[in-house]
Amino acid sequence: MQNLFVYGTLLSPEITEKLTGKTFETNHAVLEGYKIYCVKDCDYPAIVGEVGAETKGKILINVDDSALKILSVFEGDEYEKRKVKVLCNNKYEDALTFVWSKELCLLENRDWDFKDFQKNRLKFYLDV
Repeated sequence: MQNLFVYGTLLSPEITEKLTGKTFETNHAVLEGYKIYCVKDCDYPAIVGEVGAETKGKILINVDDSALKILSVFEGDEYEKRKVKVLCNNKYEDALTFVWSKELCLLENRDWDFKDFQKNRLKFYLDV
């Protein structure tokens, strides 16, 4: 079982449940040293290492190996799983997260907006 830090489409419990058939306990968390960017022409974001930056998200607690494998396939080969420490409830927790592994030119220098995603694109992901 692993904790998984999520910051994009997987913030949606509806998506994680649709993909894995499971619900996970979550806590708000911050990943220091990484900045979130929009992926050009896509509905989802990416994070890259950047000194002084931070990304807000959640940790999914106790994600089992089968669910982690499903979520890894969903994330695709644009990302690599990386072990990180996230700040959660005033202490650091070990977690995995998905970090952008492709060219930086594929990212837009603007923040990704989860509320906008929920309002305008979430239904598409749930209907597929």
